[in-house]
Amino acid sequence: MPNLVKNSTIYALGDILPKLFSFITFPILTSYLTPAEYGILNYVNTLNVFLLVFSVLCLNTYYLVYYYRQKNEEERQKLLGNLSVFIVGINVFVSILAYLLGYYFADIFQNEISFYPYIALGIGINFFNVFATLPLATYRVEEHPLPITIINVVKSGLIMLLTVILVVKFEYKALGVLWATLVVTILFAFWFIILTVKKAKICFDWQQIKEALFFSLPLVPGSLAYYLVSMSDRILIERYAGLTELGIYSTASTLALLLNIVSMGAYKAFEPYFFKIYGSDIFLTQFKKIYNAFFFVLLIGVSGLALFSKEFLKIMSSEDFLVSYLYVPILLIGVLASSINLLYGTILTAQGKTKINSFISILGGGCSVILNFMLLPHWGILAACIISAFTFIGMLLVSILCTQVTISHRRISLTLFIAISLMIYPIYFMNIESLVLSILLKFAIFIIIGLIAASLLNFNLKKIYGTIFG
Repeated sequence: MPNLVKNSTIYALGDILPKLFSFITFPILTSYLTPAEYGILNYVNTLNVFLLVFSVLCLNTYYLVYYYRQKNEEERQKLLGNLSVFIVGINVFVSILAYLLGYYFADIFQNEISFYPYIALGIGINFFNVFATLPLATYRVEEHPLPITIINVVKSGLIMLLTVILVVKFEYKALGVLWATLVVTILFAFWFIILTVKKAKICFDWQQIKEALFFSLPLVPGSLAYYLVSMSDRILIERYAGLTELGIYSTASTLALLLNIVSMGAYKAFEPYFFKIYGSDIFLTQFKKIYNAFFFVLLIGVSGLALFSKEFLKIMSSEDFLVSYLYVPILLIGVLASSINLLYGTILTAQGKTKINSFISILGGGCSVILNFMLLPHWGILAACIISAFTFIGMLLVSILCTQVTISHRRISLTLFIAISLMIYPIYFMNIESLVLSILLKFAIFIIIGLIAASLLNFNLKKIYGTIFG
């Protein structure tokens, strides 16, 4: 457990520091880019997420699960080499296909974003990003979070520096961000290729590939459906509400998704840990401890982001983006539910219920797309926010039922109810002209929520601090 906490903290730092770079570039981008141009970037990033699923086919999950089931180090090296060769082949095929068919994408869906240069650059970024997938997974299963953190920080820092140069000095606007990302991603792709060659025994075992695909392909529809829940709304907003509204929604979503700094940092640590201890006598006890600690930290993140989003946007963005704060708390409900669902989704995978995991995501994705088609034309981006929260909550409830892990949720539910009740007024009804006074009052509420949560969840802050830094 202490190693898990330390690893989670290191992983979180690997996400926090790049986000700090994003904070630095955020006011620059919102000054030099219009909401429409900001929406273009979010749109391209959304398409890339879907493309990544087809480029990797969830084989990284197979690698994480079956790494521990190899008999010796040589078999692990062969597993890495075999999967790497196959993924490179799939990545080349998918990227070529995307370039060949992508030209007609804009015409088919009648969107405002031209394939060249925006989406074409995005496909290139995805192609070179794929080379990082298995090397980073190797660091995770070897429980070496520090190299991942260093890589994330250095890569994000270089992207930030090049972005500022291209956007501010050369006025490349949205293209500057994409070109900066592509150039740095190419540099790191070469590093990951060298790392793979060093750590792997390059080979090709078709029988193992078939076994891997048998495991991973049922996860692909689920992964696609999950991203439909979390990201398809951006594509539909662009279609029904326009790029400016997409830029506003993207800004709110960017702030809400800062919670993923916590959730993904912990997930990178507890996913291989759960695979390792699942089925043992200590699993249920450890799960309960991790669940309570995870929820507490998430709630602190939710409270901070929801309470201070307005003040953050006042300081860090132009007036055009300020209205985004209204949507952040609603989006945070969905992000919180999806973060907790990472726990239960990992258990379902450890239980071998990959089809159930996929079914839950497909069900959620279908509901999200249908509801957005129905309500977006009438309610605009408010509909997208509500649908996101509703869908992720539904998926979480189904996952809890399917895992059949019996723990009490009473204290967590009570803590969440109290926190929401304390935040509604200061977020939506309190209007104080003094920025300093507004921050101070909200900070007092933030502290109260933290103390109440720590008391109800029996969360020992001194003990956790000692575990991390002692």
